[in-house]
Amino acid sequence: MKKLRLGIVGGGPGSWIGHVHRIASRFDDKYEIVAGVFSRNFKVNQSFGVSIGINKNRCYKDFKQLCDKEKKRKDGIEVIAIMTPPGSHQVIAELFIKNNIHVISDKPFAGTLPQAKKLYKTIIQNKKIVYGLTHNYSAYPMVRHAKKLIEDKKLGNVEYINVEYVQDWSNGVKVTAKNAKKVFRWKLDKKIAGVSTVLNEIGSHAYHLCNYITGLEGKSLFADIKKYSKKIKFDTNAQVFINYENGAKGLFWASTTAKGGIYGLRIRVFGSKGSLEWVQNDPNYLKYSSETGATKILERGFNESNFSKSFSRIKYGHPEGYLSAFSNLYKEIALKINLKKSKKRFYFPTAYEGLLTAKFIDGCVKSSSKKKWVQF
Repeated sequence: MKKLRLGIVGGGPGSWIGHVHRIASRFDDKYEIVAGVFSRNFKVNQSFGVSIGINKNRCYKDFKQLCDKEKKRKDGIEVIAIMTPPGSHQVIAELFIKNNIHVISDKPFAGTLPQAKKLYKTIIQNKKIVYGLTHNYSAYPMVRHAKKLIEDKKLGNVEYINVEYVQDWSNGVKVTAKNAKKVFRWKLDKKIAGVSTVLNEIGSHAYHLCNYITGLEGKSLFADIKKYSKKIKFDTNAQVFINYENGAKGLFWASTTAKGGIYGLRIRVFGSKGSLEWVQNDPNYLKYSSETGATKILERGFNESNFSKSFSRIKYGHPEGYLSAFSNLYKEIALKINLKKSKKRFYFPTAYEGLLTAKFIDGCVKSSSKKKWVQF
């Protein structure tokens, strides 16, 4: 497999997620980062690009110039990785898709449902490109093992889904109207953050995980969304009842104001024959309980968790986590691009999954506003 020439938009100095993307792209030697736009400040942009090994002439002033210049080069980029705030995902992705450049985008799919619908239409109309969405929790080995258990009907028919993703964005600081912008930065601006900050930033991960593991789509919901305060008006907490297509019931909670909350992502799925539970803070294990037998703690890559070996890099008994999961997505997307028309099954999140999440978020905002159940 040849290395793919990768361009980057966003993720510059001080960006934690940018650092993660760059590591993930190089983890399996499937990509070479050759161009990018890392900052609105051109001097900072160029300096940062050079610091990570990019020729300064390929550090562009904006994503439009990057696309225009690179498509004219014989050695131009083949893939673009987008790690900007949600509100810009659609317009950036569309430009590169229309120029037949593959796209890897950080979540969420788009800032709003209208943006998501437009972007999805653009993607499905271009059969030449591969689009991948980095909902990285879907790439943990034991999450994929959970998906396999449900596909193999080990839980029977799924009846209940419970997911929560809680954080504390204040880091112990008392937030006031005066310091809110310093603490939350661009997340206060809906044009940048999208229709709902808490749902776009972490809720999109939680809802996608439900869809991904169970294979079920939601049909109706009732949501209660809370803003930080009367003066600081951005969404910080969302609690949602969900009805799924097969009649299953879902409970969803996402919060950025759970004091002391440290990336608490947890999902439990209950079926007619048993249940399973996965916790992101202990990702190498999956709790599986049958309706009649003893509870089992399944370990990544060990004994009956053999399916998870396909997505693992190190032997069981040794911890493996966030960066490896992110790298699984980059690796799979590279294989999909290189193998072209292969019938091999790939597990990375796609545009359709992104659209489903956008519909869920839009439905939550409408439901919370109207105080009633809505279809989505």
